[in-house]
Amino acid sequence: MRIRRGRTGVDVLHEATDRWYDTGGADDVPTTVVEFLAGGERVRDAARTAIERAVSDGAPSTERTASTAFEPRSLRCFAGWEKHWNQAAETLVRHNLPAVVPLAKAYRAVTRKTFPPMAPGPEFGRHPVYYTGNHLSIVGDGDPMPWPHYTEKLDFELEFAAIVASPVRDASVAEAEAALGGFVVFDDFSARDTQWVEQRQGLFGPVIKTKTFASSMSAEVVTADEILPVLDDLGGTVTVNGEVWSSTSTAGARWSIAEALAYASRGESVGPGEVLSSGTLPSGCGLELDRWIQPGDRVTLSIDRIGSVTNTVAKRA
Repeated sequence: MRIRRGRTGVDVLHEATDRWYDTGGADDVPTTVVEFLAGGERVRDAARTAIERAVSDGAPSTERTASTAFEPRSLRCFAGWEKHWNQAAETLVRHNLPAVVPLAKAYRAVTRKTFPPMAPGPEFGRHPVYYTGNHLSIVGDGDPMPWPHYTEKLDFELEFAAIVASPVRDASVAEAEAALGGFVVFDDFSARDTQWVEQRQGLFGPVIKTKTFASSMSAEVVTADEILPVLDDLGGTVTVNGEVWSSTSTAGARWSIAEALAYASRGESVGPGEVLSSGTLPSGCGLELDRWIQPGDRVTLSIDRIGSVTNTVAKRA
């Protein structure tokens, strides 16, 4: 089921007519997105009944009133695909330490492996890895993509994000999967020149001012029952000013999003409204492609069956 934040409650898409209807005031249908997701099949059934009644009664459909699906309580940003990490590292090294490139190529030719300094650390293969992002700086679909004054290389990252609907602590993978309520498309904005400095000289790695200034999410949520069974086989697309820059997919993630949530819940509580982003799909960012957005560019990130998010790049602050 596809839902979004409405004026008085949760808007639900009536698939047969491709029109949205507000379920605010309907019996047994919560008025917030997170509570709706937490209600599971029972609430979805009640919502279907409500919108079928609205269609039958000739009720007017609704217009979108919010650019974000909801306001997250926290944001954990995971690294999902080793291929993304390797490709991004290659571009960073090529631009910043070109003398290392021949050595990295020679190492790959002999061993058929990634040059160790350009590969993710060993923890990546032992358990899901993440950093805590800034949930207060998320902008919505159609909002400007901010360009902070301290970077010359602004970038996008094609991801999906899962919304936690039920509380968990020390969860098994099955328990974590059951706690996932819905999915959105997520764009993790990045300052790539800042990333190089933070990664090589900082104390806490390349995720402070590199990442926390802003990100964006789609305005629509697709409930987990529709996405989890197919999550490992969804196409993804990056389009800039109407031109397809990249076509990729969700296949090949090292850890599932349920495994990510189970790990996040080790020794701590994770509750409704918290968000877990997937990490960048392979070839899902400008750094990997070595193509760079500029002010005024219109960037659309899409993932099959989940949706899309579009942001126009703002002028440098």
